Amino acid sequence: MAISKKQPKSINLLDPVYSPHDTFSKAYDWMVNIGKYLLIFVEIIVLGVFFSRFILDRKNNNLTEEIENQLALLRTEPWKTNNIIFANYQKLLSDIKIVKNGQKLNSSVVSEIVSGVPITLSLKSFSLNGEKVFLNFTTSNLGEVKIYESSLKENSNYSDVRFSISKEDTEISVNATFKLVTPK
Repeated sequence: MAISKKQPKSINLLDPVYSPHDTFSKAYDWMVNIGKYLLIFVEIIVLGVFFSRFILDRKNNNLTEEIENQLALLRTEPWKTNNIIFANYQKLLSDIKIVKNGQKLNSSVVSEIVSGVPITLSLKSFSLNGEKVFLNFTTSNLGEVKIYESSLKENSNYSDVRFSISKEDTEISVNATFKLVTPK
């Protein structure tokens, strides 16, 4: 025969301890039924944040090590000197750009003046400041200096030509100053 396991029916004659319409009983009922699920949900979020902290710390440590390795490479002497060289190149290029856009080119004037000096005169220094030219040269022949002086004075591109001559042993030292005449 088959034995059935049925729960015996019972009658509970005791009244419940709390009334379902009481505020405390509603709060207690909410905490037991719904609050426990919220507490479990919050604990799951806290555990997730806790374990993600390990992952993020490991990534941060790896990035820190990588950055330190790259900084160590950049602190070596060849990188420092190359950095200085390239910084100077950048400054030079920016200066060239400024000069290119805003400065008058005097190369043709300088070339004309220097090529006009006779071969027998040894040019020691040359200076061009605005429209004023200063030449210093030495020679052993005073006749060449006189020829060069007269050619400068006769040239219409130059004005206020002045020469000062001093003799030192066998060499003659000559300083020449004149102004460039700008075409109008």
